[in-house]
Amino acid sequence: MTLGLHDYERRRRRRFWVRTVKFLAFVGVLLGVGLFAYQMGVEQVKAREAGLRAENAQLAGANADLARSVAALRTAAQTAETRAAELEARLSRELPTGDLARLTELARERLAAGVDPNRLVFVLNQIRTPRQCEKPENKRFILPTPIYKGPNSAVGFANGAVTVSGEGTPARSAAGNAEGWFDPAAPVTIRFTEAGGRQTEATGVLPLNHVVVAAGIEHQFTVVAGSRSFVEVTGERCPFP
Repeated sequence: MTLGLHDYERRRRRRFWVRTVKFLAFVGVLLGVGLFAYQMGVEQVKAREAGLRAENAQLAGANADLARSVAALRTAAQTAETRAAELEARLSRELPTGDLARLTELARERLAAGVDPNRLVFVLNQIRTPRQCEKPENKRFILPTPIYKGPNSAVGFANGAVTVSGEGTPARSAAGNAEGWFDPAAPVTIRFTEAGGRQTEATGVLPLNHVVVAAGIEHQFTVVAGSRSFVEVTGERCPFP
């Protein structure tokens, strides 16, 4: 009887230690797996951190390059702005304006048309002030439009040496309908026809100035808006040159 109890107790202790060893082995496996996973995580974190450092260094380098490029562009822009201001100031000083600009353009047109430059120089040298001009003539005529083309639509100056005519844009009523007279606020075309048939024009909003040189006489004309339908023309004759 005592032997049976002793065998039972021994088997019980053996089962206990077997379960204990298995448990400890299981715990050991869990600890090993956990330690391995932890180590792998640490390595991944280190690798990611190293990658972030490299990326940050690359971005810092790119940012420095961009800053240098921006600085260079800013300097170039300032240089270009300064150069443009200098050129603008130079053009303001050297580019002809007003009457001088008109004279320059006229000289360019005459030279392009084949006029001898020495002839232009001679003419300019012959001009003197004051000039011995005749008393101005004042005349008026009805300026025709595409709607109205009646009589009294031209006047002659210097015994027919130059005939002045032209055409305007019809005025509009409050309702937008075209009237028979011209609109003095709109551009007009004034024609100057010489006795020999040569014709020149002046186009724009009144008043207009125009010069015709014929047979050694300079005819200076000023055209302004008169009473309804009319334009008033002042013609002055001066020796040329």
